[in-house]
Order: sequence, then structure tokens, then C-alpha cells
Amino acid sequence: MSRVDLFNGVKITVESTNKSYHSYDDWGLYITNTNCIGAPEQQVRYIEIPGRNGLLDLSEAVSGRQIYKSRPIKINLAGRRNKVSWDSVISTFRNEINGKICRITFDNDESYYWRGRIDIKDFNSVLNLGKFVVDIPNAEPYKYSLTTSAEPWLWDPFNFETGIITYIGAVTVSGTRTITIPAGYMPTSPEIVVSDLSGTLRLDYGGQTYTLTTGTNKIPSILVGGGSDVDLTFTGNAKVQIVYRSGSL
Repeated sequence: MSRVDLFNGVKITVESTNKSYHSYDDWGLYITNTNCIGAPEQQVRYIEIPGRNGLLDLSEAVSGRQIYKSRPIKINLAGRRNKVSWDSVISTFRNEINGKICRITFDNDESYYWRGRIDIKDFNSVLNLGKFVVDIPNAEPYKYSLTTSAEPWLWDPFNFETGIITYIGAVTVSGTRTITIPAGYMPTSPEIVVSDLSGTLRLDYGGQTYTLTTGTNKIPSILVGGGSDVDLTFTGNAKVQIVYRSGSL
């Protein structure tokens, strides 16, 4: 992948078609702004109670954790090409990605992607210079790891300073076995895929016991990947795979 001094490229992948385009490699376009990603904004709620000093903070009362609003991403793209070709270029962008949910991966953060619906706007061309904006006004607040816990981590894009290796793979349970999910930054409910089940398989988590069946089990009350390690204890005879995608602000 090309690298351009002082500029950062971006790969755009359309979820519905899985087609990917790189701003520089495919179109020769540069990112001209350095503040593409808006700051995360927590959902907060305060209420006033008569006789109480200050406001009562209920921001985490329902979920028990921080919840964030959608955040804006705005990418300014510009480049030079034959002036008569710009109308064709912007038509391609509008046809291929405008209004579609896409995954956005920046060259300087290749381990993660952002997700949201794209709006192509503010196109302008003067002679051979053209520019426009890839606008995602309501991107999801977390960026997502390229790989899930069921996929081996990728050596090339992995950031050894900030990355978290979540790969677990299929685990054989014969009797009782505890699987520890490493701490991360984004709490999420995993899929627990059970195969080769013989008899009953139980899962102990947070003082609760759940009975699992063959296939994909999704239990919303089970959260992993948050601020601390999570132990999942299985009892029975089966093959288990815990599938989730980590995220980061």
C-alpha cells in the first residue's frame, strides 16, 4: 500500500458488496484534513431531586457502563487529474459508495475499521484540481478490530503497543474448563458456538449458570472485552468457540 508524506490514505469497503477502494492507490486522492474523526460523546442523564445537593447522575443506571452516542467522521479528499475526468470520478463515488454502509480503515490505524453510512458532498473542481468530502455524520462510536476472536491475529497491521490479541480458537471441554477473555475497551456480548456436544454443557458466569445447546448460543447478559478479564467456566463434554469482535474508542 502506498504511503504519501504528510497525508494519510483510507480504504473504504462497501458492506453490501464487500468491494474495497483505497483513496490513493485506486484514485490518487489525498486526505487533506487531520481531524477526520470526531470525539466520542457519552450519553449522559442528570435529574434534579428536591432536597438533594446537586444533580443525580443516571448515565450508567440502566446499562451499568458508559454508553456513547454516534460520532462524526469527515474525510476531505483532493487530487489532480485531467479536468474533463472529474465528473466521471465523482459519479463513480456516488454510484459505488454514496448512501451505503461502509467500513473505513485509515492507513495509520490498519488494525481497526470504523463503520457508518456515507454521504458524498461538497464536490468542487477548478481546472485539474478536484476535492470533495466523504461524510459519515453518524458513525458508530467504537472502531472495530479487523479480526474476531475466532480468527488468528494479522501480523502486518497489528499494533504491538496498543493492540490486544483476542484469538482463542476452538477449545475442547472435557469435565470443567475455564476460558479467560482478556480485558479490552468495548464491552460486547459474544457468540458461543458449541459442537461435538455429549450430554449437558453448562456455563458459569457472574454467579449465574446457563445451559448451552449445539450451535450458536447468544446470551445478552454475558459481556466480554470490557475493562477487566472475564472468566467463562464450562462444565461438560463439547468443543467450544467464543466469537466476538473487540473495539476501541
